[in-house]
Parts: sequence; C-alpha cells; structure tokens
Amino acid sequence: MEAKSKSDRVAEAVDILTKLKKVGIPTSEPGYKMTKQALDTWIATGAATTTEAPFPRYGRTGIMVLPEKASEKASYLLRADGADA
Repeated sequence: MEAKSKSDRVAEAVDILTKLKKVGIPTSEPGYKMTKQALDTWIATGAATTTEAPFPRYGRTGIMVLPEKASEKASYLLRADGADA
C-alpha cells in the first residue's frame, strides 16, 4: 500500500474547504472549524479517519472520509439531517 503524500493531502483538504465556502458555509461556522481541524490533523499524520461535523444552522451534517492510501480520494458529503445514510 502506497501512502498518500502530504502534498496530495494538502491539495484534497484545500479542495474540500474551498467547496464548503463555495456553497455558502462561512469559515466562522463551527462545523467548518471542526472540518478544518480534522483536515489539519490528517495532513500532519496521514492517518485514515472518518469525521462528522454538524451544521445545525443549515440542517446538515458533514461526513468526511479521509483515506491513508494514495489510490483513494478524500470525500465530503453534506447530508441533510434526518436523511437516511
């Protein structure tokens, strides 16, 4: 298994944060801050993780999957609260 490089982790993290801002989530939103903190940890460690970040003001929960393998891409889903996973 080839581990994802730090530069790839940074690029994928920037992509996720940029898309959150593009859909109108402000950087001051607690869910955005939780997302950024999880991404910062992932960039530093490279350890695979799954994180949920609440966006109650928007009726959403962010579900983020951060992989360890270079062959997998980080994903972020803004699920409507009350929706089946």
